[in-house]
Amino acid sequence: MPEAAEKPTISLEVPGYSGRGLRVGAGATIRVTNLHGTQIGDMFALLQSDPEEYLNTARTRLLTERLFPTVGQNFYSNRQRPLLAFLADTSPGVHDSLYATCDTQLHELLGGGEDHPNCHDNFLSAVKNLGLDTQFVPGPVNLFQNTPVGSDGQLSAGPSPARPGDYVELRAEEDVYFVLTACSVDIGSDINGGKSKPLLIEVSA
Repeated sequence: MPEAAEKPTISLEVPGYSGRGLRVGAGATIRVTNLHGTQIGDMFALLQSDPEEYLNTARTRLLTERLFPTVGQNFYSNRQRPLLAFLADTSPGVHDSLYATCDTQLHELLGGGEDHPNCHDNFLSAVKNLGLDTQFVPGPVNLFQNTPVGSDGQLSAGPSPARPGDYVELRAEEDVYFVLTACSVDIGSDINGGKSKPLLIEVSA
């Protein structure tokens, strides 16, 4: 009996200070790898058949009853349906679903100037390249972001503890547009280790 053919894997590097997206079919496995360590990735997913249904961090916190899902749980849409299943995590397990994307205004406040790359604009560029015409940016899932919540409710932002080669794996529960941006914050904070670095997306059917 001939051996089963190895499942093809699509690899897409997300350069620092940028964003990329691709179409992912239901049942496919998505791996996001932190190539150099200490890099945050803003993750988004939108339903291909109706992009007005998208991964919603508030609904995910509600339905998982956690600040961030644990392996074995799901990321849910704004219509309370599972879009991504959380399969594996080799990182220290530090992630965030509270912070919004960085944008032009934030970088101006940090002293980066109005032309500084940011995840808000990089998301819009990535979905435009996928053929979507929208100006709406959902709240991101901030992979590898270190934003502990104090006992008094105070949020803080520290360097990402992710190491080179750390990854998370997810399974698409629906046909989705999957978008990842490499966080661009490099002024006024060392959350990315001082500069934005590339991430890797790998999709296997």
